[in-house]
Amino acid sequence: MNSTSGRSWGGLAGLLLLLALWFVLPQKGYSEELVLLNWEEYMDRGLLDAFEKESGIHVREVFFETEEARDALLAQTGGEGYDLVVVQAKDIQAYAHSGWLTPIPADKIPNMKHIGAKWRATYPEAEQYGVPWLWGTLGIGYRPDLLKREVSSWMDLLQPANELKGRIMMLSDAIGMRTIAMKALGYSMNDVNKKVLEGSADLLRKQKPFVHTYGYMGLGEKSPLITGQYWMALMFNGDAITLSKMEPNIAFVVPKEGTLLWVDCFTIAKASKKKEQAARLINFLHQPKNAARLAETVHFASVNEGALPFLSAEHRNNPIIYPPQEVMGRSEFPKNLPAKVINQFKSLHTELTNK
Repeated sequence: MNSTSGRSWGGLAGLLLLLALWFVLPQKGYSEELVLLNWEEYMDRGLLDAFEKESGIHVREVFFETEEARDALLAQTGGEGYDLVVVQAKDIQAYAHSGWLTPIPADKIPNMKHIGAKWRATYPEAEQYGVPWLWGTLGIGYRPDLLKREVSSWMDLLQPANELKGRIMMLSDAIGMRTIAMKALGYSMNDVNKKVLEGSADLLRKQKPFVHTYGYMGLGEKSPLITGQYWMALMFNGDAITLSKMEPNIAFVVPKEGTLLWVDCFTIAKASKKKEQAARLINFLHQPKNAARLAETVHFASVNEGALPFLSAEHRNNPIIYPPQEVMGRSEFPKNLPAKVINQFKSLHTELTNK
């Protein structure tokens, strides 16, 4: 090694050390740091700033694009390096069994008293390992101005017209995709009958040539649903509202066959060394005024019953956020299906998303 390469290596080592320290040490002015693994644009940064000012604890968000990407990240790290993780309640059982989560210290989160009992009881494991915060639906976001018609059925998405070839985006969610195909065929999303499983898989395989992307819809002004690159997408209800604020021609529908209901939870990583601080942040976000502000920011429904008086009439009365009973009556929470069935879902997901 000559002297020049020695200086280069020394400089590189110094840079790596600085980067390592940046990730490990709290940001300037804060005594501690919490790391939150979350969807992008799924938080009110102003609320985190208020928490930082009150607590002296900096909150750094790390983003994932799909549930599969989050799962892979946690599988690689065992949760090391994260304090809080946003997880759908349906996934908590698998996360807990993988050893990634710690039981929720309920005594450290007194504002949990504001959470409706039904949201905590939806999944038994979620009651022990998760704190629900938002809930919603899956549906179809679309451009009626480009399609020149209304959408009412999952078959509009899964058996699309020819003009939709290459103009569809599917949410990259193994369970979400498979279960809406089951609903499209008139079955319960929790039916594990061989005929149902094979029929839903076949429906998704036949749809694949029409799909441009399996992923997650960006929520900025360059979102493909805003630019018109996509005309139709499987997406979350609140995300459709966010985009419609920027492009009024975007519509959202829960198809007539019904849909998947979901609950997102805060969980605390078992590997975290700041579990009490993580619980403090969850408690802060569940203060009724804060829970209301957060729900309005991201356009989803809060599980916090104490937040209701602080929600605007526009938010409370929006049927996309709070679906009418007729929609709720034909919709379902996906149950924890047998491991063999879940593996089939994941295998199909891999088949569809591979080029």
